Amino acid sequence: MAAPPPRVLTIAGSDSGGCSGAPADLRTFAAYGVHGLCALTAVTAQSAAEVRAVEPLGPELVRQQLETAEEIGLDAIKIGMLSDAATVEVVARWLERLPPTPAVLDPVLRSTSGTALLDAEAMPVLVERLLPQLLLVTPNLFEAERLSGMTITGLEEARDAARRIERMGPSVLVTGGHGGGTGKPGGEVTDLLFDGNRFEAFVHPRIRTRWRRGTGCTLSAAVAAGLGWHLPLQEAVRRAVAFVERALRGSYPLGRSGGQGTLDPMAGRRGRR
Repeated sequence: MAAPPPRVLTIAGSDSGGCSGAPADLRTFAAYGVHGLCALTAVTAQSAAEVRAVEPLGPELVRQQLETAEEIGLDAIKIGMLSDAATVEVVARWLERLPPTPAVLDPVLRSTSGTALLDAEAMPVLVERLLPQLLLVTPNLFEAERLSGMTITGLEEARDAARRIERMGPSVLVTGGHGGGTGKPGGEVTDLLFDGNRFEAFVHPRIRTRWRRGTGCTLSAAVAAGLGWHLPLQEAVRRAVAFVERALRGSYPLGRSGGQGTLDPMAGRRGRR
């Protein structure tokens, strides 16, 4: 009988289109060779181009999903869409009593198409109750601006924002793929990791594709999966960045008109080794 693989939990919303949220996380976990568990926070109706409806599942159901996942056992946790303040509070309370387990937050504030996915009342709870318990938070440029309270127009502002966010508790990976703010000339993108002591820059080509839905979910899930394999944080991030690059190279369109399409986590299934 084979030894069980690492167990990694995603706490996230569903995506009926299969491009982002829990579906993207579970595909990433499969590519990394870990056993994926899920605690759904919301059900969404999404086409290839837009979010049409969002229905939070309620904090009590989220709590019960977390407790049953805990009974199975966990080696790492990825947190995505939390929807509202009550759900953020449930997750924070659960983490407080959980044995030390590395947790990564993708602070999902809005969808690629612009739909708000975290209400305004939840932000203070996320900052004060959840961030101090995390190993890593992975904001894109918009999310880093919201968390830090500053405008990011280049690498120096990204560094300052990372310093501000790190003071809230976790290490910070500011990702540059959603805009030019941390991008270098020549079509390169820089993701900045700050662990409280030093910065590490991960520079990679900007993949020219329209099909990018699920990129942030996949990156944070890949980091969590790497942590589930007991990789050091810097190495887990390095492999996750390379994994997402391969997934973007394998991206494909969806929908009758092509929609927005999605990257393919299974194209990066060598990410674990």
